[in-house]
Amino acid sequence: MAQERQTKDQRRDEAREIARIEREKRQKSEARNTILIRGGVTVAIVAVIAAVGWGIWIGTRPEGAGPANMASDGILLTGSNGAITPVTTDGVPAGADPTPTDPKKYDVPVHIVTYIDFGCPFCNQFETANSGQIRQLLQDGLGTLEVHPINLLSTSFLGSGYSLRSANAGACVAAYAPDKFLDVSDAFFKQQPAENTAGLTDAEIVTLLASAGASSDKITSCVNNEEFKGWVNASTTRVLSDPALKNPGSGKFGTPTIIVNGVFYQPSNLSDPQEFATFLTKNADFSSGGGATPSPTPTPTPTP
Repeated sequence: MAQERQTKDQRRDEAREIARIEREKRQKSEARNTILIRGGVTVAIVAVIAAVGWGIWIGTRPEGAGPANMASDGILLTGSNGAITPVTTDGVPAGADPTPTDPKKYDVPVHIVTYIDFGCPFCNQFETANSGQIRQLLQDGLGTLEVHPINLLSTSFLGSGYSLRSANAGACVAAYAPDKFLDVSDAFFKQQPAENTAGLTDAEIVTLLASAGASSDKITSCVNNEEFKGWVNASTTRVLSDPALKNPGSGKFGTPTIIVNGVFYQPSNLSDPQEFATFLTKNADFSSGGGATPSPTPTPTPTP
């Protein structure tokens, strides 16, 4: 049977109905998309707020107390009769300023202060060439050594924070096995990882410390929990903001920074132990009554 033919009005009404249905579908789709977009934006905003909040918390949280035996932000070592002795002190209280070392308390001709990063290749050059003669000065009662491990090169180790973690480990040793600090320092430089690698893991750092004679449950926990991380960052900030520590030659701070009796060492060759020996002799203060003129006979240890 033939289908009844629609009138003009019927066709118009049908077209309007089809258009209405399509319009409602489109409106529902747009509403659904709007809800999804708004929801996504809300999640993104919450994520941003959370990230900003985390950053603010990290930036403003208490730095924590510093390690024992580093009241000046550095460990101070003295010596005599063939022995090297760390000076024992309390740590820097949380939020407090360090107590500068008074070299007048130590009747020796040479006071050496170093600022090092265990990931710094230039520090490695200096330490490898001069660790032996510095030790000899201390053992002979001719000098003091104050070492400040800082975090300057963490961005050079693929986001692993190696410079920060190794400085924290140095602080752990200063706190819990200070008599092993120089041995640990030498071990860090002998096993220094290359820049643009992840550096040593915490487990490898613990093994390194143990190989240098610094092994205990406290040290392991200190390394793994980054006990002095906040202090390392705070002490590094203090160093970088101290105009007195800017090298007079460059006008900037860098590692290694080596200061002898207040005079900056600006070598032509960090790996030349004789150059440093000459600098030591030139700047020694023998009016202190600290004994005979130092005559170091360095024997550089090759970098592995």
